Amino acid sequence: MKKFVPSDYKIHRHCFTGSYPVIEPLLKHFPNMFVGFTAVLTYSSAWEAQEALKKIPLERILVETDAPYFLPRRVPKRFCPYAHPGLAFHTVREIARIKDEPLFHVLATLRENTSRLYSL
Repeated sequence: MKKFVPSDYKIHRHCFTGSYPVIEPLLKHFPNMFVGFTAVLTYSSAWEAQEALKKIPLERILVETDAPYFLPRRVPKRFCPYAHPGLAFHTVREIARIKDEPLFHVLATLRENTSRLYSL
């Protein structure tokens, strides 16, 4: 990617579930790269993604649902069998918890990030 994509391109790294060492070189090389996280963060098995989230600046993070996949952990499948955009708040809450940031600050920053990336 570094070889073919100009370093100033705006990039949305969709549905990141990996570890920080995977994303760190890309964040350094692409200053306009944003990393999207889903409700996979709500699962304890996603510890690598949770640790990566702690190290990535909030100003480089986006929230996603990746619907219909990644139903938030606390949402019973019998009530809601598939993820949808209305469940994104579960991920936002988890981001705030993991990063130990006030929810209102996380919401405002995520909105700002989305606007900046997509020129909204």
